[in-house]
Amino acid sequence: SSQQALPRLAGGVAAMVGKKATKKGKVKPKASKAKAQKAGDGEAKKRKAKAGKVTEASEPKVEQEEVAAQEKAKPRKTKANRFKEAMEAEEEPKEGEPKGVVYLGHIPDGFFEQQIKKYFSQFGDVTRFKLARSRKTGGSKGYAFIEFRQESVAKIVAQTMNKYILGNKTLVCTFKPREECHPKLFSGWREEISDPRPAKRAKHMLGFNDRPNVEVDGQAVPQMTKEQVKRRDLQKKKMKAKLKQLEVDYDIDEVLEGAADDEAEEEEPEVKHTKLPKKKKRRAASST
Repeated sequence: SSQQALPRLAGGVAAMVGKKATKKGKVKPKASKAKAQKAGDGEAKKRKAKAGKVTEASEPKVEQEEVAAQEKAKPRKTKANRFKEAMEAEEEPKEGEPKGVVYLGHIPDGFFEQQIKKYFSQFGDVTRFKLARSRKTGGSKGYAFIEFRQESVAKIVAQTMNKYILGNKTLVCTFKPREECHPKLFSGWREEISDPRPAKRAKHMLGFNDRPNVEVDGQAVPQMTKEQVKRRDLQKKKMKAKLKQLEVDYDIDEVLEGAADDEAEEEEPEVKHTKLPKKKKRRAASST
């Protein structure tokens, strides 16, 4: 029994010595396997959480970069780009029947946009039409282009309306394939072109009649423009050259400036008004 008790006492003494050594910091006890596994699992979770935060923070940045790249790739809003977008939007879909265009010539006077749409709508759906007009006068040029929603309808219109007599004129109606049509054929087809001549005439009259005045010798005189001065100088030169050719000594500048008129008024002699003698009254004859 004494022999068995000795190892137990030795183990207890060793344990006591180990505890004191750990308290003093000389010897550190070894961590168990379970604690090591728990610590490893905790660190792995922390790493995963950090990686998730990084990805969440990076996702909005990636989206912002994509949006910025798309905005840069978009074309600028210019007239040319708007026209391209409009033409792409108005192009017929690939599936189904394409649109058809008809040329209409020898149009009589009085057959304008409203009449064209009303008359040709009886054949089918008219999508666009353009009557050629003059930019200077606003008058019709006598031909137009009409677009139908279906190409077959356009071909029927070209066959039926060709050489059709309308208003003492024989119409010319032909089908135009898509390859022969200009991309800007119907550009500005909604625009109304009016006669600009009355407005130009009124503007010219207003600018001529309501010119600014300049005070000369106490009188308000309309101010001359640069073009008027140039024109008058040219007229002077022509007149002087003609007088010189005819050997006529005449000063045009004095006449135009009014000096000649002033001198003529000063040199005019004074007219004396003489009184005429009074007529004597005849005496009545005395009776004898």
